[in-house]
Amino acid sequence: MADFSPPRAPLLLVALGAAVISVTALFVKWIALGPAAIGAYRCGLGAAALLPLAWLSSRTGPNRQAKRRGSATAWAAVAGACFAGDLFVWHKSILYSGTGLATLLANTQVFWVALFSALLLGERLTRRLGVCALLALVGTVMLALPGIERSPVHLQGVLLGLLTGVFYAGYYLSLRTAQRGERPLGVAAALFVSSATAAALLVMAALATGEPLAVASGGDFGLLLLLGVGAHVGGWALISRAMPHVPAASGSLLLLLQPVLATLWGVLVFAEPFGAVEAAGTALSLAAIYAASVSRSPR
Repeated sequence: MADFSPPRAPLLLVALGAAVISVTALFVKWIALGPAAIGAYRCGLGAAALLPLAWLSSRTGPNRQAKRRGSATAWAAVAGACFAGDLFVWHKSILYSGTGLATLLANTQVFWVALFSALLLGERLTRRLGVCALLALVGTVMLALPGIERSPVHLQGVLLGLLTGVFYAGYYLSLRTAQRGERPLGVAAALFVSSATAAALLVMAALATGEPLAVASGGDFGLLLLLGVGAHVGGWALISRAMPHVPAASGSLLLLLQPVLATLWGVLVFAEPFGAVEAAGTALSLAAIYAASVSRSPR
């Protein structure tokens, strides 16, 4: 059969969205709140900003297929539950094994997405995509090595980190499913449902673990607004708009731009160490992601 080159615009949107959400790690360091509380505000403020757009989208178009729309809403809620689990479990993993290893294990999502999309969605995976994903993850390993060397490695932290990858894959695939099919949700509605669900679950998690929810200052609240409305909604709106038009495995591979760029922001903003190993890992990850995004695959 003839070959074809996949459309570039959706891939660029996913890449741009990954770049936007890569700055969220900076806010976690700046804001004087616990991780569950920050996640709750991030998703809650994002949901509040999305509510008018979600309401407008629900009022447009015919409503005769409400059952299918209800199914899409359920998938968006599942995505929100997965996102809440992702944030909560990832931060627990950090406590046991440090940021480097926890972030590395969280990005095993690229393999979970590839596996689930092949088994459950019937998407065809190419050898080139698999090799690129493996090389990109090797680059992420090189970025995480200094943090891993400085932190203890606990079995519980490793297991929680791997579970983070599963939750992240579940979030990506569920949000994507909510926007596909005969009666999908729009971007604003899908993000509103997922963000509101995640915010409610993270509030309960903060209360259960004793994390304070009170914001210490107006400056912190301003940062929370930027995190929720700017980084979270802005980044995932770009990714969500492209999701239905990008193979799941390819999209998840592009999301590996997030930890790579987050490392660079840490170097630029907090003067974190960045040596030859980290530089080589950055170059390898970016090269592998680029090679996958420009590959030609059979129709």
